Amino acid sequence: MEKSSRNLIIQFNRGDAEALITIFDDLYPTLYYFIKRFIDEREDVEDITATIFLKLWKLRADFESLHDIRAFLYATARNTCLDLLRSKEIMNERQEELLHTLLQTPVKNILKDDVRALVMKCIYEEIENLPGSCRKVFSMSFVKGMSNKEVAEALQITNQSVRSSKHRAVKLLRIAILNRDIIVTNFIYCCVLAWLS
Repeated sequence: MEKSSRNLIIQFNRGDAEALITIFDDLYPTLYYFIKRFIDEREDVEDITATIFLKLWKLRADFESLHDIRAFLYATARNTCLDLLRSKEIMNERQEELLHTLLQTPVKNILKDDVRALVMKCIYEEIENLPGSCRKVFSMSFVKGMSNKEVAEALQITNQSVRSSKHRAVKLLRIAILNRDIIVTNFIYCCVLAWLS
């Protein structure tokens, strides 16, 4: 494994497109979901992630290991998210909290977020599989941090409908996550319970 990783890095350093594709396929999902924790808009997340990989490609000769590449990706993602959040005139409470977290987190600890990003990827995949109304209510409530009243007004439904949809969404998410791979399930389930509480 170590030898194949070393060969991959050598090919990458030389500008081999297949090596870039291999690295991209391996690291894109967790980097994407790491960025998604801080930036709400999907298009912004996709643009930031693509831009970071472009920077990586331009500097490809400078990396000696996959660890170096991961460190670069997460440090660049952190700095890009900071710049974007700072450039916005108005940040919501959640973004201010995340900005504070970004500023307090050393780059070496960001690598530990690989696991968290993988968990978030699983959660977001399951959110996308929720029925339409549940997905909208869940995203507005838990992801965007809107109150029941704000969600009800935005969707033109009652507060009771919002509460029912949230309850149903959480129940469906728990079931879906429990149906995932059993080794990952316990860890993800604990994270979801903490995230939803």
